[in-house]
Order: sequence, then C-alpha cells, then structure tokens
Amino acid sequence: MDLIQQFIDTYKMKWTFYDAAGRLAAEKLQLALQNAGIRAIVTSRAKNPARLRTKVQRRNSRREEPYQTLEEIYDDIADLSGVRVSLYFPGDRGKVDAIISELFNILEFKQFPEQSKPPTYHKRFSGYWANHYRARMRDEILNESQKKYGSARIEIQVASLIMHAWSEVEHDLIYKPMQGTLSEEELSILDELNGLVLAGEIALERLQAAGNERLRSRNAAFGSQYELASYLYNFLSSHLKTEDIELRMGNIALLYRLLQRLQLTGLKDITPILRSVKFEKDRRTISQQIIDQIISGNEKRYQCYQELRTEPETASPETLQAVNQFLEEWVPLERLLNKTARRTSTRSRGAFNINTLKRMDLFDKEMINQIVQLRKLRNVLIHDIELPDQAQILRCTEEAKALLAQLTGQHDAMADGENGEKNSHAENA
Repeated sequence: MDLIQQFIDTYKMKWTFYDAAGRLAAEKLQLALQNAGIRAIVTSRAKNPARLRTKVQRRNSRREEPYQTLEEIYDDIADLSGVRVSLYFPGDRGKVDAIISELFNILEFKQFPEQSKPPTYHKRFSGYWANHYRARMRDEILNESQKKYGSARIEIQVASLIMHAWSEVEHDLIYKPMQGTLSEEELSILDELNGLVLAGEIALERLQAAGNERLRSRNAAFGSQYELASYLYNFLSSHLKTEDIELRMGNIALLYRLLQRLQLTGLKDITPILRSVKFEKDRRTISQQIIDQIISGNEKRYQCYQELRTEPETASPETLQAVNQFLEEWVPLERLLNKTARRTSTRSRGAFNINTLKRMDLFDKEMINQIVQLRKLRNVLIHDIELPDQAQILRCTEEAKALLAQLTGQHDAMADGENGEKNSHAENA
C-alpha cells in the first residue's frame, strides 16, 4: 500500500503533464478529423487521482504477485492520459483508424467486443463496440515546445456517440455501484438498452449511405466538407482496389474550399475529375491528388489554391519569392506536358501521367528523370509544410525554364509538321 500511495503522490505532481498531453493529442486528432470531413466530438482527460487509486488497488488485488516497483504500476496503467472520439456515424471507424495511424505510433490495439470475456449475466446483445488504441504522438506532428509530450502514452477510445453514452452508464452502474450489486432486472434493462444502441448504429450507417445515394440520384451539390468526404470515400472504395492504394483522405476541408472558390461543388463537376485522376501510391493524400488534377497547368487555380493554404510560418520572404519564381516556370511547363500527353492518349485529361511521357519518343531517360524531380519539388512546395532551402528552389527554377524552352521548340516543330501533313492531304484531295 505504501508503494501505491507513492505512485499516487508522484502522479499528482505529474497530473498537469498528463492533462496537457491528452489535450494536445485531442486537438491534433480533432483537427485531422475535421479536415478529413469526419463528424466527431473529441474530448480528453487525465485520470482522476482518487479513481486511479481505486483502479490500482483493484489491479493489485488481482495480481498473482503484488506490485514491486513504480515502473510496474506505470507499465500496467496505460490510460493516465485519455482521448475519446465520439463518432456521429459509426461507419467512420475505419477512416479514423487510418488517421490515428498517421498521427500516432500505435503501441497496442484492442477491438471490442472481446469474445474471450464471458459476461456475468446471460446477455442477448454483444455489448460495447469500439476500438481502443494505446499510442504515442509521432515526433513529426509536434513542434519543439511540444516534443516533451511525445513520451506520454495516450489511450484513445473510438466509438459512436450513442455507444459511448451507453458505455458510461453501464460502467458507472456495474463497476461503481453506490448501493450494492445490480439486480437481474437492472442488468436486463442495460442489455435492452444495448440492443437499442446497436440498432441505432445500424440506422445511422443506413442514414449515411442514404445521404450518399441522394447526392448521386439528384446530381446535387455538396453542402459541406462532410458530405464531400463521405461521397469520396464511398466512390473510391467502389472504384479502386484498396489494396493497391491506401485511402488516406487528407485535408478534405481544404479541397472543399477550393471547389467552392472555383464553383465546382456539384456532383456533375467532381465526378469527371475523379474519373480522370490516376490515383497513385505515393506521399500525396487523396485530397492532394484531386487538387493536383484540378489546378494542373492553370495559373489562376494555382494562385487560388496558394491563397487558401496557410503559408509556412518559418518561410522567409526570399524563400517565398523563390517559390513563386519556380511556379512561374513550372505551370507553363506542366501545361505543355499535359497537352503533349493528350496527343498520345485521347482519354488523358488534366495532370499528365509520367508513364504516358515515357512511351513517347520526344523524351529521353534524362529528360524523364528531370521532369520527375521537378514534379517532386512542385509537390513539396504545394503540399508540404516545410520548404526546401532557397538555393535548391532557384536551381530547379532554372532547370524548369531551360526544359520549357527545349520542349516548346520541339512541340512547335511537331505542330508545324502535323500542319504541313494536313495541308498536303488537303491538296491531294
């Protein structure tokens, strides 16, 4: 008991650390879910010391050998910092799983219900449905002042809003009874409520699917980033082999703002764009690949997208000027490559595909490699938070300028040849 008291006293001194770590994790997760178009309420808490004492004492009494060190207790109690994700639509659990995997290093994963634990009461319904994660925040999502919170283990609970509500009631009644053990009648009522919750989850999933079907059938406009995200997820799940490309949705909120600015919020506007994107397995998210297709080769759309993005706070005015200079050379080069790709493939539209260029005699291996490297830099400048150094950007700007001049000459010569051939055919006719 002295060891448990020592643990509680130590925890009280560190309580603000665990509370801050939980709040930071919840903020990161809330922003990512909102950007991905997932409706959810995200909350956090640090374990209450009085409840923690009860939990540690209960765990200690069940062990074959009592706790011997503080480290043993810390290893056994994983939820000192807790984050709860309450989903409006339970069908979004898979999407949330992908986002958590991007933001956190997963230490342990549990999926409920656990069939290995037989209930004390003969239940008719399956109980608590949720995903639990024990994880640490990845270093790359933390700034220097936040790095200290990377060591904190966070327990993340993901379930529907109505499932969380039922779980709270059940947990408080069964594990914290104020007036003795629950009766058979009370357990039966809890079981009945669980059945209603599970039926409610099914209804919510059907409601979400019906909303997608309404958009498709009426060719309607997307009313929010959430409608857009739900439609994209279902469209891509049915049209792509998900084992070939991971559905990392990315910042759907930014995509939706771009579509609004360009007045492309209708289903009839987005569907041709989606069908023309050759979704690739690379660093770009789904939203970034769609955005690339929309703005490719168009100066005004590039400018519009740059205005909607938040500029990197650390970028100097000189670096931002270098970025603009690169884009001034890249965009017309990209437009020319798009036009060239369409010569070979009539089905090609929007952003060029590098494999299409490889099949053309116009490009040798060195030019292809140069285009690939320039496009990689373009992706970093457009989508990443941190920018390369100014010298690298300026060097690539000169390469893009030279390549544009070379390809423009070749393209003009090719066009002249085609026009001469057409005139010759006309004269013969």
